[in-house]
Formats: sequence, C-alpha cells, structure tokens
Amino acid sequence: MKKILSFLLCQIFCLLSYGQTNNSDAVSFVSYEQNWLDSHGTIALKNNTAEDVQNVSFVIQYLDMKGNPLDYEEYSYNINIAPGMTKKLDIPAYEHDRHYHYYKTTDHYGNPAFKIKYELKGFNIKDDANYKDSESGYYDNSTTLVIAIIVIALLIFSITIALYVIVAVLAHKQNRSVVIWLLLSFIATPFLIVIIQLCIGKANKYDEEQ
Repeated sequence: MKKILSFLLCQIFCLLSYGQTNNSDAVSFVSYEQNWLDSHGTIALKNNTAEDVQNVSFVIQYLDMKGNPLDYEEYSYNINIAPGMTKKLDIPAYEHDRHYHYYKTTDHYGNPAFKIKYELKGFNIKDDANYKDSESGYYDNSTTLVIAIIVIALLIFSITIALYVIVAVLAHKQNRSVVIWLLLSFIATPFLIVIIQLCIGKANKYDEEQ
C-alpha cells in the first residue's frame, strides 16, 4: 500500500513539475542556422509539453569553436507551438557585420564560426506585453497602441470642444453675435478665432447698436 501511495505521489509531482514554466526541457532547442550573409539566424524550438506554447523566453550564449564564451542575449517571443511539434523563428544574426556564421552552416570563405548554448527561461507567461511577435520581429504592443490612439483622439476632441465654448463665451462677453463667431470658427479654426477675439476686444457702442 505504501509503495502504491508513493508511486501516485511521485506521478502527481512529475505532472505538476511538467507544467511549470521553469522546466528546462519544456521547450527544447532543435537546430540553428545562420550563414555569413544572413541578417537573421533561424532557431527551431520543440514543444515537449502537453499544452500549446503561446510565448517563450530563452537565453542564447555564443561560443567560439573552443567553447569559450563570446557573448549572450536574452530573447522573448510570441510563438504558437502545438504539443510535440517543432517551429522555427528568426532572431537577429550574431555579428552579422563581421560575417560570423554558425559552425554547422556551410562556409567556403574562411569567415569566423561560432557555436551556441541554449537555455530556456520560461514559457506561457501571462504578462507578455514585452514579447516580440515571431512573424514580424516587432514587439506585440497592438493593444497599447490602440489605447494610445483612443486617448489622443479623446484629448483632441475635448480640446476642440473647449475652444468652441471659449469662442461662444468671448463673443457673449464682447457683446457680439455668438452664432456668427461660432460659424467663423467652423470655417477657420476655433483657435484662430479665439486669438482674433482677444485682439479686437469688446465691441464699442456703435457695434452694439448695429
């Protein structure tokens, strides 16, 4: 009985560990390609979990042919990988300006080669605002952009309405026709009409009689 309970607890623990984002084998490295002319390298990642991978964060350490570290970079991408499937995505090429190439990519010109070491940092992170889109290579901030556009539009609309109100108030205080000055605001701009109103000042008695 104790052996059965121990086995069941072990299985439950394994299943729980399997679903955690810090499982180093959950999204594994399959291959990498980069020619000395490529501006992007292509990495293939495999989803070893039982769920869809929506985003992934990983670190690539670049090594020389003797295994000495040269540099490292952390990448975060939105990418859809079905369970058990492999998908490729483009990342910036390492030392493109210096014509570096991945050591498994054929090169006949004596350009410097490098190796890589892959380390998974996490996947399916809920707060994915800073993740790049795997297709375009740009940050997936479309929601933030839409919100910003709406806020700016509301701000411009509010300022415009406020200017029309100022035109009407000034026209009333200066003993002039509110309707006429509002019509002039539509023809020109309310900002320009406000400036004109401030310059000409209050109407004299002759204008009032007219």
